[in-house]
Amino acid sequence: MGRSLRPTLAAVMLLVAVPLAQAQLYVCTDARGRTISGDRPPAECSDRAVRELRSDGSVRRVIEPPMTAEQRAAREAEAKRQRDEADKQRSQMRRDLALLETYASEAEIEDTRNRALGSRQQLIERAVNRLQEHEKERKKLDIEAEFYVKRQMPDRLKRSFDANATLARSEQRIIDDVRADMDRVNARFDSELQRWRALVTAGAQPVLRSGNAQ
Repeated sequence: MGRSLRPTLAAVMLLVAVPLAQAQLYVCTDARGRTISGDRPPAECSDRAVRELRSDGSVRRVIEPPMTAEQRAAREAEAKRQRDEADKQRSQMRRDLALLETYASEAEIEDTRNRALGSRQQLIERAVNRLQEHEKERKKLDIEAEFYVKRQMPDRLKRSFDANATLARSEQRIIDDVRADMDRVNARFDSELQRWRALVTAGAQPVLRSGNAQ
């Protein structure tokens, strides 16, 4: 009867093996280069990576230390950069698709460019014609002003000179602005033509519209 109360060797080994199998060991290297271990993450390594080991000594996982403010800022900046880059790529894809849907050939791009420039050229021509009329009016005012070389010019004539100069400056400003806009139009179409060529060369196909069907 006393024998039945004695634990068997197998039972003892099982009781010992279970907590050993479940035991956790944490190991790290502190700031002084010392290896520290324990059954919980060592306080000396609160700012360092800690390895959690299995009972056989293999690494179960690595517990990274809390990030510093600088590290968090760097991670957030990198995440923002990646989001911005993804947005940029999506925007470029939309522009590329629109380009292929808009133009079926280089000739269409040039035709559209010429129409855009042509309408602006008409604005310049009208402004030039008005400017020439103001110059003619200025010559008439100059002739009239010759009568007042040695005496006071009438206020009426002074106002006419001022009004003429204002109108001339306005027309010249229109001409300059439209010419600058034409430069921007040319630059835009140059960029679109270059991108269209690159897409087609890379294998992209323009959208075939009914008017382009053969």
